[in-house]
Amino acid sequence: MDVKTEFARRGPWVTRFVIDGVESGGKFDALADTRVDQFAACFPGVRTILDLGSLEGGQTFNLARRPGVERVVGLEARVSNIERARFVQPLLKVSNAEFFQVDLETATLSEYGTFDAVFCSGLLYHLLEPWKLIERIARISPRLFIWTQYADDLSAGKVVEGYRGSDFTEGGPDEPLSGMSPTSFWLTLGSLAKALTAHGFSRIDIVHNELRHPNGLAVTLAASAPGQS
Repeated sequence: MDVKTEFARRGPWVTRFVIDGVESGGKFDALADTRVDQFAACFPGVRTILDLGSLEGGQTFNLARRPGVERVVGLEARVSNIERARFVQPLLKVSNAEFFQVDLETATLSEYGTFDAVFCSGLLYHLLEPWKLIERIARISPRLFIWTQYADDLSAGKVVEGYRGSDFTEGGPDEPLSGMSPTSFWLTLGSLAKALTAHGFSRIDIVHNELRHPNGLAVTLAASAPGQS
């Protein structure tokens, strides 16, 4: 099989992969993603991980290769991304990852089991009702790692179900790094903390608060239920 040709046939790609020393795909280097390192530092020793918004599988494979990890499930809304991840998986010889196509606005996460931790990077701010995903996560895992954009308190003038934030226009299904709905709702950092604590994640550690991110405010945090670390 000509790997470069097969990658080109399935493009365009977001994620860059190295297969037998040959670079293919897009520009995003998931192996160099510090958020996976931060996740591992926050939640050492986890064996089962749910990756929400797994895109083409780059971060999923990175998580699956961590010492002691037995199973990683990647959930993704776009069928094309699932197909790309499943194409790359045997080339990387990663056997402990699975991928499923779901609507993350409504998916019943318990269908995929329970998990030691959930990795949720670059997804929450693409949703219409992000607090509802947090509620569903709490039913299947006591640990949650999040990287997300969030709304500025000074400009967030909308309140929905007690959570304050701002509407954001999404690019829709044809934009690979966009949410699937026409709009999303960016929570303020305070409302994000409110949603987490309301659903049992009473310990919240801010790993990094990016006040100068080019796309707006962004935060990396690790949340856990009582008695978990």
